[in-house]
Amino acid sequence: MKFTVTEAGYQLTRNRGRSIIMLCVSLLLCGCIAFYLGSITTSERALRNINESNPAVVNICNPTGDSMENLVINTIHTDLLQAGWEMKDLRLTSQAAGAYSKEAREQDPKGFSGGDTKILGINCVEAMGTPDQRYITYMDGYDGSCFSGSEPLCIISEDYAGENNISPGDELSMPMYLCKYRSDRRPVYYPIFDSDTWGGDEFETPPDWTLKVVGTFSHKLGAYHQADVYLPVQWLRDTMDSQDLPFNDFRYSRLGKFSYNTFQCSPVDSMKLNEMKLKFLDMGFGIPFYMPKSGQSDFVDFSAGRSIWMDDEDFIKTAEKLAGTVRMYKAFMAPFFLVVVLLVTLAVLLVLRGARRDMALALSIGREKRDIAFVHLLSSLSAQGLGCLIALPGVLLLARVDILTALIICGAFLLCAVIGDIMGLWGLLRFDALELLTKTD
Repeated sequence: MKFTVTEAGYQLTRNRGRSIIMLCVSLLLCGCIAFYLGSITTSERALRNINESNPAVVNICNPTGDSMENLVINTIHTDLLQAGWEMKDLRLTSQAAGAYSKEAREQDPKGFSGGDTKILGINCVEAMGTPDQRYITYMDGYDGSCFSGSEPLCIISEDYAGENNISPGDELSMPMYLCKYRSDRRPVYYPIFDSDTWGGDEFETPPDWTLKVVGTFSHKLGAYHQADVYLPVQWLRDTMDSQDLPFNDFRYSRLGKFSYNTFQCSPVDSMKLNEMKLKFLDMGFGIPFYMPKSGQSDFVDFSAGRSIWMDDEDFIKTAEKLAGTVRMYKAFMAPFFLVVVLLVTLAVLLVLRGARRDMALALSIGREKRDIAFVHLLSSLSAQGLGCLIALPGVLLLARVDILTALIICGAFLLCAVIGDIMGLWGLLRFDALELLTKTD
């Protein structure tokens, strides 16, 4: 065995031209395999990461699908959606209004129409509508995460703060009203009471609710959902849900349960869209542009948030394109590696064709064909392995794959090389030694 290995090394260094050709062929074929397997890896990675780069978006809309804003979305629907499927990037808003000034407080509660303070409950800064957060200034110890909790905190506009002489760290106290919408999309305001201040008078003035001002924002914020005051929507919900009040008593028509005005989120696994849509229907959600069947009422509540609008067209197009690319590459994987094996075989036949006389001489002195083939197999694989080592840095940089994938690429080539070398040597050694040695050119 030692002699065989020594002879293989001698063949590798003695015939440097053949070895260099084998090395160059190895570099070329390794590059082709790296490009092929790298393309599959890249497409599969993009398919896995599509939830982050281009996720589907779930919105609650009205029955006709023409609005996702200014809706009355009962908490039972939002809770069902969050419990029924794993969601991320949740954005919730709930509109309210306040009466801060003396003039607004003196307004007849029966005809309250928005007061002087526009309030919006949000669960994250992004729920404002893609604002530029550079224009929000928080007190030390506070940041945008304050909206994800349920503490009575808020940020106010600089204009509102200047008009009312309010600074960060101050308390903001005023009666508050939850804004809902009628079936014709007109707003109606429900005062926020609690069991200690509700006296039973249908038109009595609601109590003051106190918030701590923890920041201000500039008019340059550019929020789509504009307000004078932003506060945690969970505090607004908890405040209303904690009221032990007779919501179902017709005498108290000015009381109302908490509801959201917008709902948006993305599924964690958007690859299960069809399963998700079926589950939404099982939950009782409608679909946009729903037409009432015969015998049903033609009445449509245009502010009712009980339907789903799935913004998934871009996601589906991108996912189908990537999945199709992966399927195509995998379908041609077997033919591709067959071509690699044939190219290695052809290279062995052409490069070692000139070594047949040396093989014949070895056979004439009693060497076995098996031993001769093993020597040339070792020398060829050594040159090809050296080519893999040289190609490895290029594979890592150009194909942009990790070290494990690069090693798999080199291993795949070496496997093809072994098969090709064996086939090539089998073809080369099919000769008669005496006839080859006595043949004259």
